[in-house]
Amino acid sequence: MFFSESLFAMKPLRQYPCIPSDFGIQYRVVSFTAEDGICLKGWLYPAQDTAGIANDLVGRMMVVPDSLKRALADYDYADGPKPTIIICGGDAGNMAFSIFYAYHYFTKGYTVLTFDWRGFGASDPWDIAEDDLCCTEFLIDYAAAIDFIKTQPEVDSEKIGLMGFSTGAYLSFAMIAQRNDIAAYVGRALITSLGDLVTNLQKVDPDRNFTIPEDYPDSLLPIESADEVTTPVFLIVGEKDERTPVWMSQAVYDKLPGPKELWIVPEAEHGGKNGPEMISYPEFFTKTLIFYERYFCRNH
Repeated sequence: MFFSESLFAMKPLRQYPCIPSDFGIQYRVVSFTAEDGICLKGWLYPAQDTAGIANDLVGRMMVVPDSLKRALADYDYADGPKPTIIICGGDAGNMAFSIFYAYHYFTKGYTVLTFDWRGFGASDPWDIAEDDLCCTEFLIDYAAAIDFIKTQPEVDSEKIGLMGFSTGAYLSFAMIAQRNDIAAYVGRALITSLGDLVTNLQKVDPDRNFTIPEDYPDSLLPIESADEVTTPVFLIVGEKDERTPVWMSQAVYDKLPGPKELWIVPEAEHGGKNGPEMISYPEFFTKTLIFYERYFCRNH
């Protein structure tokens, strides 16, 4: 099964348990370079219909038996540039775990980019300590992904949206805190600050020794930067999330001066099979699609 479950423990997976073509999904492997020279890998999905895709398998099966793999259709983006969503990974796994999420957007007329942080998947190796909450260098990886996608022919560079889950949510928030070229942002399970996060995680998992990167910029933490963010923001959090509880999203939401929405998903937890996108499936994707469309249309 495909679940976006951030563990707040750096657990990169180098091998892909599946690739999009296993399901008959059109995509191309892309490479781009962070400012410090690290080579990063991504999968770029053109807008495509569901013909040829093993729709009954996407989201239900991670390792696809050879007997069920589909023949890969020719890569096609003949309809020209499209609004684009960058789906940002978290602190574990790799971009194979985002195929399920990408599917719900590229089948609705969007281009989608997923990518792997340094040390994850096929991106260049990087020394990662398991107890680190994140690597500050992920910020320059993300910036490189955005700069890259704006140059691609499948992409309408004025209609780029970000989506991040947990660790990916605050890294995505850091992007909208320092850039003005993002049309809309969706963050699921957002933190206030790394300090608040550690305090809360120690209650949930007292035996862990979580480490905050010493050089992570305080100015880019959501609670510090929210009052200067004008990018439209949609925050989603599970009612029963014990790791990034509702009060965190609410505190950031209250400081946002621009267009904003907050959805507290009843009965949902932090992630996994009880995460908001699973407890409220398919409403999660319907709501986020409506949100993106509203602000992509505004950017004509």
